Amino acid sequence: MSHYGPEYWDKYGSYRTPIAFHLSVLILLRAYFIWIVAGLSRRPELDLMSIFFKSKNDFFIAIAIGAVAIVPIILFCLRRPRESHKSSERLAKVWRYMRWPLILCAVIDLTWLSIQAAHSYYHFSLFLAIQMVIVLWVLWYLAKSRYLTVFFNDWPEPTEKAAAEKRLNKD
Repeated sequence: MSHYGPEYWDKYGSYRTPIAFHLSVLILLRAYFIWIVAGLSRRPELDLMSIFFKSKNDFFIAIAIGAVAIVPIILFCLRRPRESHKSSERLAKVWRYMRWPLILCAVIDLTWLSIQAAHSYYHFSLFLAIQMVIVLWVLWYLAKSRYLTVFFNDWPEPTEKAAAEKRLNKD
């Protein structure tokens, strides 16, 4: 496993989140972001949902596909130093495997985009082609990034208070 220097660490001594990880999450959860933006839009004449999704069924399938990536994102949001040593250990064990649901989400998303292309009888759609290329890039990044391997194997150490409690419990 590769080790990266202090320039890759945050103030807690954990590896920093790569920008490409944030972009990958944005791509995998794009249906949720479109839904939020459409809900916040106060212009009824501008139907954002119909621009991105042909039917309600397509939207619900995109939401279901994105739901696969929600658990890793929730754990990512919990990736902070904890007061409890036990909860930190449990979350670290689960976090180690959260790369796989993201890869699964990207594979399902790419499959769904291919099915949509097949339903249009493979007429070229620039919108679908761009989505397929971007999701393929996300899949490649999630599968091949060496830094992500280190990032998913790292979890912030518990706070000093939790470390002191652990020492007291051992004595």
